[in-house]
Amino acid sequence: MFLPSSNGRSASPLTFVLTDALRLTCEGPESLTLEKTDDLRLLLVLQGTLEAKIEQRAQSAGPGVCLLIVSGSDASLISQGAGCDVCLLSFTALNARANGSAVQRILQLLSGRTKLPAAVLHEYADSLKCENRHQDGLPRLGRQSRFLSLLSLLLEQCVLEEKKQLCDPKHAVKQTLSFMQKNYSLNLTIQQLADMARLPRWQYLRVFKKMTGSNPSSYMTRLRIEQAKRLLSDSDGQVWEVAHRVGYQDEHYFNRRFKLATGISPGQYARIYAHRPDATDRRGTPHRFHAPAERIVYDDAGTLGDLLALDIAPVGANLRFCDNDSFTDKIQSTQEIGFPLNPDKIRTLNPDLVLLSRYGSDRHPELSAIAPTIGLNEYAPMHLRMQKLGEVLGIRERTRQWLDAYDMRREKLWHRLQSRKARHESATVLFYDCNGRLYLLHRLRGLAKLLYHPLGFRMDERVQRLRPARGHYYISIASDRLSEYAVGDRLFVFTHPGRHTSDSLSELNRWPGWNRLPAVQAGKIHYLDSFWNSDDAFTSQLTLERFPDLWS
Repeated sequence: MFLPSSNGRSASPLTFVLTDALRLTCEGPESLTLEKTDDLRLLLVLQGTLEAKIEQRAQSAGPGVCLLIVSGSDASLISQGAGCDVCLLSFTALNARANGSAVQRILQLLSGRTKLPAAVLHEYADSLKCENRHQDGLPRLGRQSRFLSLLSLLLEQCVLEEKKQLCDPKHAVKQTLSFMQKNYSLNLTIQQLADMARLPRWQYLRVFKKMTGSNPSSYMTRLRIEQAKRLLSDSDGQVWEVAHRVGYQDEHYFNRRFKLATGISPGQYARIYAHRPDATDRRGTPHRFHAPAERIVYDDAGTLGDLLALDIAPVGANLRFCDNDSFTDKIQSTQEIGFPLNPDKIRTLNPDLVLLSRYGSDRHPELSAIAPTIGLNEYAPMHLRMQKLGEVLGIRERTRQWLDAYDMRREKLWHRLQSRKARHESATVLFYDCNGRLYLLHRLRGLAKLLYHPLGFRMDERVQRLRPARGHYYISIASDRLSEYAVGDRLFVFTHPGRHTSDSLSELNRWPGWNRLPAVQAGKIHYLDSFWNSDDAFTSQLTLERFPDLWS
């Protein structure tokens, strides 16, 4: 592979020279660290599966995968399963300085995840191995020729894949979706996004709506409002600061958009969802934890799953909501502390940290004498609760990774489910209790935070305008006002645990006007056990896995 230099001179052609070929095999799980070198390296996976971590970026690689390790980069390989067989090719670029743009383009192509048939890679690996690194003459020239042949084949594959992606409108639009999610504060026009996707404006809009169910403007607004909710829940900044951070320069316009989307003003949202930091040691002075505590007592039953999702089992907890089989394995060694909590029981557990709910805050002085006690806000959104746990327990990176994975899985789920819902379809969440009362669930907790994802269902405008009583996230529905609250194209109705769906259905059918509701007449009504409306992280994760089956 000889390429002319970028300045047109033939005296300095660009080529790549193989400097070493190393075959690495292992029979079981092993790890190997590759030190930094000045050479470029190409890793060929011939057999088995391994995890390659290059410059802190981990990725799984199976047979046929080729990975580039650029100069000055360290890497580690961890074989999985029954072992693996890889070939590590070291090479350098001649006349790279005179051909900077060409080198950059080639490395850019090779830096992607390239794959060839494993049998083809085996043939190249066998022909490139060398018993004597200092061999000269025809054998060395032959190896060099085969190496350039492999490099050319890989580059051809990369170019074909690049062209294929450029010709796929869905892939192009997906790239702009990712860009919007990371740059929601920018004022992007539809034409700019279409240009970015290299599509005509009309085609971009059509594909965008098919993938998301909305237009770019509405999608961007929903992204901004979702981010604004997170920022407001922190209660660290003023409303105008939040508006600017999410891309609104006009605070009044931001207020109108936010209220239209949520039914309340940004200031009201901040007051409802604000969490209060409260960390003290045994003497009542502020205390910050830099490492995970080993013996934790957790007071709130409703959000215990936040800890369990991080694989942290407390020594004591309020277990009154943990009778579901999904929790059994997680809490085998956790002891009941009672409700209201029993300080004497907590003392016998010898904890090194007590996490206290608002409900138990009046016992704070007594518990602080037993162990460092931190007050948590169980009413805060799940993302903020998890971030707070990361701060308190010294595991910020761990909780961040969990939240990132949750958000990514939630988005992928809705991409898969687009065909199961109509464009702009709205949904409303209700709860029917064991006493025959019906409630509208208004706040973005539990299942609602999944349903009202930017790619998911829309909250009906009439529901957005309703306002629960201060401190509540539900609205009681009188039978004569059913049509005002049970609105939307689709209804999700939670029933009390242990209550037969048929009983709830029979009772609701006797409500005046129930069978005249549009969602009921269309058959778009789903009855779910109220367990699936739990807002803790562990149940939220389970709900993601089961949602396609629950929604049937």
